[in-house]
This record gives sequence, structure tokens and C-alpha cells, in this order.
Amino acid sequence: MENEDLNILSLDIGTNSVHGVVAKYNNINSKIEVLSANTYFCDGIKDGAITAIQDAKYTIEKFFINAEKDFFIKEFDYILCAVRGSLIEVFNAGARYKIAEEYEVEITRETVEDIRIRLEENNKIEEKKEIVDIIPQQYIIDEDQKVVDPVGMSGKYLELMALVVVGTKNNMNNIRKAANDPVLKYGYIAISDVLVSKEDKKNNCIFIDIGDMTTGVVVYREGKIKCCFELNFGSYYVTRDIIKELKVNQKEASNIKEKYGIVLEDLISENENVEIEYTTYNSKKQLVTKRQLVDIIKPQIDLQLGKLEEKLEEKNIMVDEYVGGFILTGAGALLKGMPEAFEKYFNTVAKIANFTDEDVICSDKNVLDSQIYTTSLSVIKNEAKNFVKSERKSKGFFSKIVGLFKEIS
Repeated sequence: MENEDLNILSLDIGTNSVHGVVAKYNNINSKIEVLSANTYFCDGIKDGAITAIQDAKYTIEKFFINAEKDFFIKEFDYILCAVRGSLIEVFNAGARYKIAEEYEVEITRETVEDIRIRLEENNKIEEKKEIVDIIPQQYIIDEDQKVVDPVGMSGKYLELMALVVVGTKNNMNNIRKAANDPVLKYGYIAISDVLVSKEDKKNNCIFIDIGDMTTGVVVYREGKIKCCFELNFGSYYVTRDIIKELKVNQKEASNIKEKYGIVLEDLISENENVEIEYTTYNSKKQLVTKRQLVDIIKPQIDLQLGKLEEKLEEKNIMVDEYVGGFILTGAGALLKGMPEAFEKYFNTVAKIANFTDEDVICSDKNVLDSQIYTTSLSVIKNEAKNFVKSERKSKGFFSKIVGLFKEIS
């Protein structure tokens, strides 16, 4: 069984859409092979929450239909789903567990599971919420021995320090119904865990995932996650300002931003500052230069960086103590000059992180370069250690939805 490739569907519930990757995962070489990657917009999704269960279900079903039609995949070994948004909370918690009365005993996987259960019991949450994930940060044996993985070691007491991810119960249940009972993972931590190097984590760094309307932040200190949070801004706000100033529709504004947008005037060479023709929403032809675009884009980026700075200061995070600087990802990070804008504003280093051909086998280079599917791929990579060949319910589910689509057609 272990030698066989596993069929994986990884979903990312976004602002108003679902990004999804159908992939094969090989347990031997730990390679992810992308078979297909698609994005479907959905009226039943808003800010990572399900607002209309049938619309969301119908949208997600398209991934199942396409997998069977294009790749003859009748069932998935694993269905994963990244959750995030305003309905998610993350907090630090701890638990202490007595392993033995008198003598030291060996710590087993069962011991580790027991202390996770103890942590859940110690941190009672509101009835309307549920624990989505527990991310261990550190184990402590007999009050003074700090370890990453205690299995195989001996002791009388075991402590666990962890991040607890909590979600709104109704929304988590709706996601499970819509996506055929997926394994839920907190998206931002999954991405940062995979894309941020061990060296950068040890040097202290701040991971930034710039999405469409939200930006996720994960702060690493001494190799561990210090905190994580989400901010209500993203690359759409740049698009919105272009719409307002140039009087164009959203599609034209997005095209201008992606092709010609730039954050800093210093990055424009003399021969590059040509006039760009665009069409307004009343069909008039107009011209704009890259320097004029900077005047539209830079104020919004400065505003967002200011809000990020305020939040970091609120959490007592001093950027000059983070030698690893900023690690950027997400489609919003691809705006030309974004790393330089971070470096100039915070007086530190900044770089973009993404999957490479060494991590992922993918015939379509745009899937990796766009960073739209980075979350979906990261969740696969992050969850891979738990993969085993397993029987899932998706086969029966397939029969139902294929029948449904036949009835519709």
C-alpha cells in the first residue's frame, strides 16, 4: 500500500472562491504531482465562510467531477481543506501530564496523544466553537528538558506548549458537508511551515501571505511560532484604487495592476516609463505611465504596511529583532516592488517564497508562479506525514454527484 501513489484533493476556501488542486502524492519520494489546479467562484462563500451550503457544495463538486472525467479518479484517499478568515481564532495554550508515579517511563505516541487530549480538556471553549487543530510548539520533560518530539524519551512528567486553532462550529460543519468530510487545516500555519526555511525560523522571521482581501501573518521566534493573526486588507484594495482613479472596470484594473503595476518609483527605468493605453468603463481610450501608477498604488501599500506595523507593535513584536526579516507569499506579493517596499518601510530584508520544481511536479509552470494554489499545495505537504492508504467515503459520494449532474444535463 505504501508504495502506491495517493490521490489527494486539496481545497482552499477563499474570499469568494474555492482554489483546488487534484494531485498524486508518493509516500516514498515525498513528491507532489499536480494533475490539475482550478479556481471556481462561488456566491455561497464569503471571507472563508460558507453562506449558502448548496452553492458551495455544487462548486466543490466540480473538482470531483473533473477528477473522474479527466483522470479516472473515482475516489480520493485524502480530501484536505484549508480554513482561515474572520471565523478562525488562534491562541497559545499548555497542559501538564503525569506519566508515572515513582519511576521514569518511556514516552510513547499514546502518551503524546493523551497530553493533547488533556490540553483540549483544560481549554474549554465556547459551545458555538470547536478546536480545528492543535499545533505543538514545544514539549517539556520533567519541567526542564525542552524537546521537539518526546517519543522514545523517559520521564515522570510531560508538558505541552501549543497553538490551538479554533473555528466557528457551524461554519466548520458546513465546510465538512460541502467538501465531503475533509481534513481541516489552518491555512496560514500550513503554508509558513512548508515555505519558511529552518534557518529563517531560527533567525526569527515574519511570514506574510498577501491574499485578495486578507493578509495572514505568522511570526517565528527561536524556531517556533510566537503568534499568528489575520489582517483585513490585501491586493484587491490596490485594484479598487486603480478602478477609482482610472475609471475602469475590475477586469481592466486587475490587468493593469498585474502587467504594469509597481510599488516604488525607484524601480522604473527611463526607457520603461512608456505610456500605457487602457479602456475606461465608458469605452474611452486613455493613457497612463508607470510613474502615475506608482502614485495610485504606493499610498495603498504604505497604508497596509502601516496597519501591519501597528499590529506588530500591539503584540510587542520589534521588527529589528527579527534577523530573518519578512518572508512573502501569496498573489499580492507578486506586485513588482513589494519586497523592496517592505525593506524600505521596515529597514530590514524581505524575500518571496514559493514552491519550486524540486518540491512539486507540475507541467503548468503558471500554477506555481501565480501563487494562487500555494495554500492548497502547502496543506498537502504539511499533512503528508499523516498520509496512509485509507478507505474513504468519496466513492459513494461520486456516484451521487455524477448522477446529479447527469440529471441536470
